Amino acid sequence: MAPARLRSRVRWTLIVLVLVMVLLSLRSHPAPASEPATAGALVKVATTFEHDYQHNVDAPVWDRFDAASRALIPRARYVSWHHSCPTTSSDATVLGATRRADGWWEVDYQISGVTLHDYWHYVAGQWRFSLTRSNPTAAALYSSTYSAFARASGCTTANQG
Repeated sequence: MAPARLRSRVRWTLIVLVLVMVLLSLRSHPAPASEPATAGALVKVATTFEHDYQHNVDAPVWDRFDAASRALIPRARYVSWHHSCPTTSSDATVLGATRRADGWWEVDYQISGVTLHDYWHYVAGQWRFSLTRSNPTAAALYSSTYSAFARASGCTTANQG
């Protein structure tokens, strides 16, 4: 009787292990680590974001977009358009982050002495950039053609994304 009980126990152990392996393999990406919901953490994230944007590291920029901003343009097209029509590199200095009464966070930064504002919010443990609130004009361009985007961006390259 002991061998039958042992076989049953081994069988159930194997079934559980197979199920665990299947469930783990279904996860395409590990869940991102939760970021602190603090002004200091947002300043750090925004500093990296601005650096990446200014230096044409485009995929991580799109990855920070919130859902509404991502819906405007697929990641591959965003990266392609910015590769074909790169941003003029200049350094941005993040000045600080302030929580607004409406729940959004405003990040102030400077480029060439001009102070600009971006809007961020905290979603599922991650800081997300709102293109639609921060730059509605650019948001509208992503719904247009590459030619319109390139013209409005002052792009002089002949490449088409």
